[in-house]
Amino acid sequence: MIVTRRWLEEFIDLNGISTQKIIDTLNLIGQEVEGYKKVEVPQNVVVGKVIECKKHPNADKLNLTKIDVGDEILQIVTGANNIEVDKFVAVAKIGAVLGDNFKIKKAKLRGVESFGMICSSTEIGLPKLNDGILVLDDSLGELKVGEYVGKYLNDEIIELGVTANRGDCFSIRGIARELSAGLDIPLKSIDFSFEELKEGIGRIVNIKKNDTINSSCLMRAIEGEIVSNLKVDLRLAFCDIEVKDDIDKFLKYAMQATGVLIVASDISDISLYNKDVDIFETKSGKYLIGIKNNLQINNSSKLLINANYIEPKYVNELVFINGLKTDEYFFRASRGSESDLRFGMNYFLNEVNAKVFGGDIDLIKDDKANFINLNIEEINNVIGRDINEKEIVNILKRLKFEITVINETNLRVRIPSFRHDIENIQDLAEEILRVYGIDKLKSKPLCFDEKDRTNENIKEIEFFNDLRKKAVANGFYEVIHFVFDDKEKLQKYGFEVVDDNLDLINPIVKELDTLRTTLLLQLIEDVKFNKANGYKNIYLFTLGSVYNKKREESKKIAFIVNGFKEYESVENHGKPKKVDFKFLVDKLVNIIGEFKLKPTCSLKIAHPYQSATIIKDSKEVGVIAKLHPKVAKEFDIDDTFFVEIDLEAIKPSVKLAQDINKFPKVVRDLSIVVDKEKNYKEVYDIINNLQIKELIEFYPIDIYDLQKANSLTIRFVIQSNKTLTEEEINSIMDKIIKTLDEKGMKLR
Repeated sequence: MIVTRRWLEEFIDLNGISTQKIIDTLNLIGQEVEGYKKVEVPQNVVVGKVIECKKHPNADKLNLTKIDVGDEILQIVTGANNIEVDKFVAVAKIGAVLGDNFKIKKAKLRGVESFGMICSSTEIGLPKLNDGILVLDDSLGELKVGEYVGKYLNDEIIELGVTANRGDCFSIRGIARELSAGLDIPLKSIDFSFEELKEGIGRIVNIKKNDTINSSCLMRAIEGEIVSNLKVDLRLAFCDIEVKDDIDKFLKYAMQATGVLIVASDISDISLYNKDVDIFETKSGKYLIGIKNNLQINNSSKLLINANYIEPKYVNELVFINGLKTDEYFFRASRGSESDLRFGMNYFLNEVNAKVFGGDIDLIKDDKANFINLNIEEINNVIGRDINEKEIVNILKRLKFEITVINETNLRVRIPSFRHDIENIQDLAEEILRVYGIDKLKSKPLCFDEKDRTNENIKEIEFFNDLRKKAVANGFYEVIHFVFDDKEKLQKYGFEVVDDNLDLINPIVKELDTLRTTLLLQLIEDVKFNKANGYKNIYLFTLGSVYNKKREESKKIAFIVNGFKEYESVENHGKPKKVDFKFLVDKLVNIIGEFKLKPTCSLKIAHPYQSATIIKDSKEVGVIAKLHPKVAKEFDIDDTFFVEIDLEAIKPSVKLAQDINKFPKVVRDLSIVVDKEKNYKEVYDIINNLQIKELIEFYPIDIYDLQKANSLTIRFVIQSNKTLTEEEINSIMDKIIKTLDEKGMKLR
């Protein structure tokens, strides 16, 4: 996007602001300046008026002219064929230095003296505008003979790298809006002036609109000879805009200035222009494009001028579906052209030297307002700096956002129609920050503070997956079953079943006619199946839902082992040991952590002497047992051990790190004589109830049959937050011995 300073000054007052300040401001607000050029006409080149022009007496291709340059009349010989009396031209007086260090001197051409040079545009450092000399006019200001030409023609060109999402900045007015926000200077109010004919547009144009449209169009009609001027030619040349003819110059000029898409159609050969509006259909509806600029236009034509707008998100679809040709109009429309059609149309009519028919054809669709609710705290978190509400409101208003204050911390922001790129609060944060000044943000180390987005469901799933991983790591294979089971079999083996009125109405098969209340029967069936297929080491687990008689769901995990502890090998001489109760206990410790056992189990399928209730964190969480021999025989399997645990009872807890005690541990062993009817649990409770804080651990390490009694050896581990003396250790052990002695357990 190329802009010039003089053109910008039509829309914003830049008096007293240097071009460098303009460039710096544009860079700071995100409009990267990619190039800058100052165009300056050489000194001593002045405005001259042609007062006489005749053929050179000694050369057919030369003219002899007299030029009024204010303080004198100069005789100048020129070869230009477009010179005319009363025209204003650029005259390089004697002493002027043009490009390539070409100095103007008094000369004699074919015997006639010449006191200066009438210049073309390229000879004074301007782009090429024609094939002859530069003819000046008052489009750039009232000309004064003898005035330095640079006063009218000097300019500064700024090239910007506008990003594709900022369609609103592909115009002089759009860049002026950016400067208005960056410099906090209001835009100028432009008064348009053009004379309308008494004859209305309806006398020559009749546009039929007979279908639903979803875009906007504004049409006006003009008549007369269209002739360009120096201002239009020069500014289009500065901006590298190619044109076909004079009407095309004014169309491109208005589009570059305002961003509004404008095309023209020739209607001079038709008494009444009668046409359907160009309507194209998309998947989501029909969109009006308007009359296309596809006719050869004559300078004396009646012209229909059409300003149109369509939302950029639909442009690519329209082009693809309808096979439209892409050009500079497509480029602007796809990035978001200006939707203020009346401003663009009035700007065009104000510039073009033509008669304007009264009235217009207004097919402008009302814009649907877009709003974003803005929270001050949230926007500051996005920006990374606390900006007060007043300053945020001021910045947004400078950017032409409309603000409604809801309360002290919340605003309602209306998005301007020309900002197609604003969709969310992050976009608003970017707008605020680029005007506030990104250089005002103090650099600081990155602080990555991720919010805990987990919920109870996620934590539960992670816990279940963790149990699965530990089970697999301990050699178990997971099996998956239906949540349905055989009601008759559940009743046979003493399990609770779902109430009849809550049971399945239409089961798949009889063997799956109820919801399962345990995972164990399905696992036992799996052992039977694997044994029948020759597997000797069977370690299985399953995790899933079970239901009580009220059909209330809960989660359980179950394990089952059968066969050998290890595979046959040379080391065990091909005779590995069979799995036992302790084997499964050790595996379970690795999976769920430490627990205690209570020698009671109510399950009908459990062995009466090899079964226990699992106690964890002082709660009963499940059962561990050997399968009852009678049940094993019915399933045609041998020694089998199982576990079933209620997962609701072993919810994961946060593990806290503890300091390692640096003081040494002391180990002492005691062998006591206990009655054969007394189990270790009773001994454990007696010692544990002493609440000796230095006694961090104790456990049985040996038992010996004394015929009438048993000799039980217990190991005690003692540690404190200091190095214990022998007397302190003996005092602890004496306390334990005395208590056991009182309970009838003597030292051996």
